[in-house]
Amino acid sequence: MPEMFTQFAAEVQRFVEATNRRSAALDNSVASIRNDPGILNGAHARSAALRETPFIAGEMGFRWVKDLTEFDLWELINATDTSDVPANELRSFRRADLIIEATDQSGAHCYIAVEISFTVNGRDTRRTLRNAEFLTRLTGSQAFSAVVGLRRDDRIRDLVESGEVFWYQLDPEVLEAELP
Repeated sequence: MPEMFTQFAAEVQRFVEATNRRSAALDNSVASIRNDPGILNGAHARSAALRETPFIAGEMGFRWVKDLTEFDLWELINATDTSDVPANELRSFRRADLIIEATDQSGAHCYIAVEISFTVNGRDTRRTLRNAEFLTRLTGSQAFSAVVGLRRDDRIRDLVESGEVFWYQLDPEVLEAELP
């Protein structure tokens, strides 16, 4: 009888371990599903903002010229000595959400570094400020910072009110899906 009990206990132990593995896998799947809407919201906001680029520049008082491509940014980086800039910061700059080339009222070239999020937060403002600094360094032209989103975190209010970062709010209608 003890041998049968030992076998039964071993089977129960294997069952519990298998159940724990399945439970852990399910927890990972649920966590992934919870994160997906945030990724989708961000992508949707980015698509909407990219359709608004001339208006973003216009509301800032500039005339939109073009959106810089990743290749344009690569050329800017390679034309200047950036050996003192950490590789991860250059990589982040190359992957900026949006860089706009514009002109001011006098016709002088300038740039606008834009970060786009569904809900704009401090991370977005830090990145756009850093990217504007890189643009000024790489081009010698003045660069400005902007954040675009449907909502903004109240903790960035001071940066927006001071004019250090321009806030462009997406109209909720541009995020609505068109139904057939």
